[in-house]
Amino acid sequence: MDNTIVKEGDIFYSSWGYEQTNIDFYKVKRLVGKKMIEIVFVESQIVPEKSSEYSDAVKPYPSKEGKKMLRRKLRLVSKDPSVRINSFQTAYLWDGKPLLETNARYGY
Repeated sequence: MDNTIVKEGDIFYSSWGYEQTNIDFYKVKRLVGKKMIEIVFVESQIVPEKSSEYSDAVKPYPSKEGKKMLRRKLRLVSKDPSVRINSFQTAYLWDGKPLLETNARYGY
């Protein structure tokens, strides 16, 4: 996997959860060699006009990024770049459209 299809500033997202859906965003801070990238967690913000009683539409809030750098190997999933965040999260290149997660007031 060559990292030429990913560039600094690109955003990855992961969708995860059990009995609810959570969305996490990650920003590419640096390309490392041909197969590695360094990313940081980015807070999300709600897009009210796309949200509902049960789900929040979210997008990244780029000015609110974490400090802890994660170094991850780029992978291809169905020809799309991805990175493994941990044992239950894989992040995929974000297409710029808001994503739906479970509304915090809905559920348990």
